[in-house]
Amino acid sequence: MYGSNNKFFKPKIILGNKKPVELSFTIMKAPERKIIEINKFPKKTRKRLEEKDAERNGSVPAKFVKIAKKFGLEMQHLDFFYKNRDSFHWESKERTDIHCSENGCNFTVKEVKGCLFEHMINFHNYEDIPCGKLDCFFIGYSEKTLNLHRATFHGHGKRPDEKAVYPCPYLSCKSSFRHPSILRRHVDTHENRVYSCSYCQYRNSAKCRLAEHLNIHFDIKKLVCDICTRPFYNNNDLTHHKSRSHKAEGADFECIDCGFSAPAYKSFKVHRSICKERLKHSRIL
Repeated sequence: MYGSNNKFFKPKIILGNKKPVELSFTIMKAPERKIIEINKFPKKTRKRLEEKDAERNGSVPAKFVKIAKKFGLEMQHLDFFYKNRDSFHWESKERTDIHCSENGCNFTVKEVKGCLFEHMINFHNYEDIPCGKLDCFFIGYSEKTLNLHRATFHGHGKRPDEKAVYPCPYLSCKSSFRHPSILRRHVDTHENRVYSCSYCQYRNSAKCRLAEHLNIHFDIKKLVCDICTRPFYNNNDLTHHKSRSHKAEGADFECIDCGFSAPAYKSFKVHRSICKERLKHSRIL
């Protein structure tokens, strides 16, 4: 029945030794599926479809690449510019101001590659400083950054996690993780494989952190507190703000290691720095 080449055919059913019984209806074959090529669409529709397809695949459409080149955008940060394209109006300005990323510094300069290097060296003491720990090739871009790296990467560890089944390949490092992607980022930090900012010396092994850093340079605050409508550069700042400014009535800040609680964030922060239970899990080398 299915091997017939005719569009319409009447199947016959044979029952034992009886004559074939011819059905009183016909079965129509399903029409062949048509494949619509994108090139058959009108030019404008084709461009729209190509842009949507590029977004789904996580790539930047050719049209935006052309605009980026026209206005001299840093191609290294093309993903960031495309994702935040609604925040820029390059055609109405010669250049956009770049803001210093250090807290409390209001310095701005016209956007150009490396425009903040000199400012960061002269006013914020930026310099390359190797970590120096065993099996760690990380290079900090300032003393503050290096201290933060040592505290979070080599400093106080977490409680053992039974689900952390992916250990660090470096024998001197006792870290382990639940997901391979987090382990890869950890190893990238060990080996100083980082994403770098085109405007200053900032670098990080996580691409999402570089995007948050660029938000500060371009003063993009898309995350808004749903209670007081205050805007923030990244989700960490928003979460920190909510925990300090909009603590639920009657709720205290509680230490996850020993259960200590305090109604004021300042007291809680002091406790965390001296918490004996937390310090028991220290991995300082």
